[in-house]
Amino acid sequence: MTKHDTWVKLKPGNPYESILKLFTGGRIPVRDPFPMERVKTTDGEQLALWIIDLERLSSIQSIAIAQLIADSSGADPTEVASGAVGVGGFAMKHQWVDSMECGDEGIQRQKELADFFETAPQPPSTRAYTEFYNSQRDRWIEGDEVPPPINSIEDVDPRLRTPELEQALKMRKIEFAIASRSYSVFEVLSGRAMTDVLNQVDPENSYSLVGYDEFDEDEIYE
Repeated sequence: MTKHDTWVKLKPGNPYESILKLFTGGRIPVRDPFPMERVKTTDGEQLALWIIDLERLSSIQSIAIAQLIADSSGADPTEVASGAVGVGGFAMKHQWVDSMECGDEGIQRQKELADFFETAPQPPSTRAYTEFYNSQRDRWIEGDEVPPPINSIEDVDPRLRTPELEQALKMRKIEFAIASRSYSVFEVLSGRAMTDVLNQVDPENSYSLVGYDEFDEDEIYE
């Protein structure tokens, strides 16, 4: 199974609010960059579900989610946890998802979804949906498909490009460059590390540290 790289943030009033403090920045790891599990309720309603990625949860997070679901459904927490193991995670209704953040795999799978909607007969038939679903599961969920690396916005399909994604990719590149070198605390706090990295990732411009003595007094107190 590939290492998934998608996270979601939830809308206010969601049923998970009491445990969101256990997740850094309120980001919940999910298995897919779009709902890939559908279930039918007793009323015959089709629900699109996100799967909270069990492999990327800590034991504390897993226990908290299992207990929360058990309390709301009247089930036993152990049974909830066992059911999650069977599908690789906890199911979450699509209606609570507010925003999504993903890495190389998520972006590649969104491209494949866009390709599917462009090439499948319109409207897509049940058979077309099933074939696409099975392909995604075989390659990305059960298989070891490796997405092409994305280093800049040019590596992203034009249909998926946004200013926010371009900025996020630049920040990811900067963070990786800082992490790849052993900068001292002083170099980070003084801005020397950031200046060094900016010169690496943006060679078209030149960055340098500027001391207060290089400003006119009027410029400092404007």
